[in-house]
Amino acid sequence: MSAQHLASPLHLGSLVLQPVSDGVLNLDPAAIFADAQPEEWQPHVQRDAEGRVAIGLTCLLVQAGDRRILIDTGFGARPDNPAVGHLAEGLAELGLSAADIDLVVVSHPHGDHIGGATTGAGAEAHVSYPGARYWLSRADWDHFTHPDVLPQRVGLEDKLLPLAKAERLDLADGEQEIAPGVRLLPLPGHTPGHMGVAFTTGQEIAIYVGDMVHHPLQIDHPDWCPTFDALPPLSRETRRKLIERARREHALVLSYHFPFPGIGRVGGTWEPV
Repeated sequence: MSAQHLASPLHLGSLVLQPVSDGVLNLDPAAIFADAQPEEWQPHVQRDAEGRVAIGLTCLLVQAGDRRILIDTGFGARPDNPAVGHLAEGLAELGLSAADIDLVVVSHPHGDHIGGATTGAGAEAHVSYPGARYWLSRADWDHFTHPDVLPQRVGLEDKLLPLAKAERLDLADGEQEIAPGVRLLPLPGHTPGHMGVAFTTGQEIAIYVGDMVHHPLQIDHPDWCPTFDALPPLSRETRRKLIERARREHALVLSYHFPFPGIGRVGGTWEPV
């Protein structure tokens, strides 16, 4: 098992949750901690020689009965950035190919989450997971396909429209169970229809939080929004409620951007497990 792409699977009742890395993204910390003063975050954040922060890109493969569910698809192939686009390698290490995936959940249509949903460009663009249904929130579909928005997002047309053209797209309104114990969870603010995924079995719960948090410091400072949040006031409210729920229910938290594998619980602060 490659330390680079895979972590040990988590077992939640009959569900198997397998983190799979798409790589690492290096960002300007000013974009992540836009709401904070430098002295508030600098002592706690490791940076590289160029002053950037490395954030994870952790997709999640879920085995729910006889269904394989992929949550977020990473960047897809990016020859211009060899540090990302490694999801397919991780799946291959598990003995799986794109054809083995039954459902794909796109938490929101930003490039590091939807990039691998399709392959090719223009007339050649096609779904990457040929046997899968794709789930996206209706709010994000309506927002990002609006004629005033879609042309402003370079490459997004090649990621969204082929899903509908192939008749593989399902749009979620509110909470929706997509498999036993697997429920789409609206977490709006980062985008209008950003979604997480809740996994429940008996009294146990785990929550995939997508981009509601980009760095562990946001657990202590839920009011800190990155520049990427489309609706900061809503994002702050959603983040506070999510963190309170995770703490109250002792939920296992599965993050996309925390250091791989990005798994922990919310006690007094972030507690990696």
